[in-house]
Amino acid sequence: MQSPSFLKSKKWLLWLALVFLFGLGLAIRLYDLTDPPLDFHATRQLHAALMARGMYYENRLDVPAWQREMAVQQWKSEGLIEPPIMQRLSALTYRLAGGEYLWIPRLYSIFFWMLGGAALFLLARRLAGDAGGLVGLAYYLFLPFGGIASRSFQPDPLMTALIVWCFWGMARWLEARSWRFAVLAGLLTGLAVFAKAVAVFFVGLAWLSLILFGFGLRRALRDRQVWLIACLSVLPYLLFHIYGVFISGQLQSQFSLRFFPQLWLDPVFYLQWKGMIASTLIFEWFLVGLIAVFLIANPSLRAGLLGAWAGYFLYGMALPYHISTHNYYQLPAIPLVALGLAVAADMAFRNIRARLWLAAPVIASVLLFAVLVSAWDVRVTLKREDWRGEPAFWAALGQEIGRGTPAVGLVEDYGYRLAYWGWVAVQPWKTSGDINLGALAGQEYDFERTFKEQTDGKTYFIVTNMHELESQPELEAKLLNNYPIVAQTGNYWIFDLRSPRKP
Repeated sequence: MQSPSFLKSKKWLLWLALVFLFGLGLAIRLYDLTDPPLDFHATRQLHAALMARGMYYENRLDVPAWQREMAVQQWKSEGLIEPPIMQRLSALTYRLAGGEYLWIPRLYSIFFWMLGGAALFLLARRLAGDAGGLVGLAYYLFLPFGGIASRSFQPDPLMTALIVWCFWGMARWLEARSWRFAVLAGLLTGLAVFAKAVAVFFVGLAWLSLILFGFGLRRALRDRQVWLIACLSVLPYLLFHIYGVFISGQLQSQFSLRFFPQLWLDPVFYLQWKGMIASTLIFEWFLVGLIAVFLIANPSLRAGLLGAWAGYFLYGMALPYHISTHNYYQLPAIPLVALGLAVAADMAFRNIRARLWLAAPVIASVLLFAVLVSAWDVRVTLKREDWRGEPAFWAALGQEIGRGTPAVGLVEDYGYRLAYWGWVAVQPWKTSGDINLGALAGQEYDFERTFKEQTDGKTYFIVTNMHELESQPELEAKLLNNYPIVAQTGNYWIFDLRSPRKP
């Protein structure tokens, strides 16, 4: 793909643009770096934080024994959702840094996302030239949702970056057809799936489409490099799956409450999914990115990326509840849209090439304005909320409850904030969303039986999520009418379960 003449003849402009995009993309992600990780899916981030702390405390002798034991216990009780790559890296870095700093895993997520940006530009310029590649990179780095989500202590930024590198490896292998790139492409694919299993929808369907439409099944079955790529792609996660299911048993519970095929027949599901796309990926850009894939000149790469888009659709159908309610499930689609926008931009640039000397300043100004506005939106979102007071609040509440006190609680993030900063583990009471999800899965909810089971042997019932309490009138009436409040502020109530009022 030929680059527009103003970039082809002046490579320093390309390098200047890349330095600017990567520099500003990094800067907006480093803004407000030390704020506690409560700005984006706090439950998921604190789950990882508890695991990382347990790994870090496991061999520490400079902390009280009870603290070390509790940290390890909290880690082990979290279970296994995916390989704890981010947690292990963070725990190791805590040791090197001499402390448990939650901005460290945030830095890792940012680093991985920026590496994914490098792969995206390398691939996009192969598909759409330098100018198109810059447009795709700008979307990847400055989409407001991505600016926030790519900082989170989750495996998703790493997985998304590895998916992009897998696509790049796929293109390089297709071009070179060497054993070296076969090994590289297979390893990148395997690492993406290993980071988080849902990556298989994107990379698996991409490879399948490329092989079937680019090679043909018969030829592919005789190709030893194809077999090598396939083996390297599945081996890492296969070993982890065997360990998690048949050895530790920790993965078995992770497959429950995931698959809800009855939602396929509900029009509201599709409207919610569309709304999620609109609020994260921007629906108009999503459509342009999808349609533009059909314009890719290389038929094999076109088939591979169309397969990845098909994988996104199957991903949503396999996990319909999560794709329509959890915005970070859209993260792997960001590079797909970015690559499509790169191709669309290249088509536009080529159609105005004769007048590019006049149009270039206007186009550059518009794109620069869009990038700066998006970067500012990310900054405003991060500035809007300050979570620095949260650790002290939860530490004080932990002191109020007392370490080791058996309690049940309707508290934010299933008690993770209290567990992390307050060092108090409470049995979480179900939210109304959990009750509705259980009903969707066919589970019956008996309030009286559930209340008796969960409060049996407990000392306190703690409520900090007042809004959620109001949404469960049965629970609110039960607590207020039957149990005395032993501590009350504007932020929490503590009910004494040991002294129920007599009817």
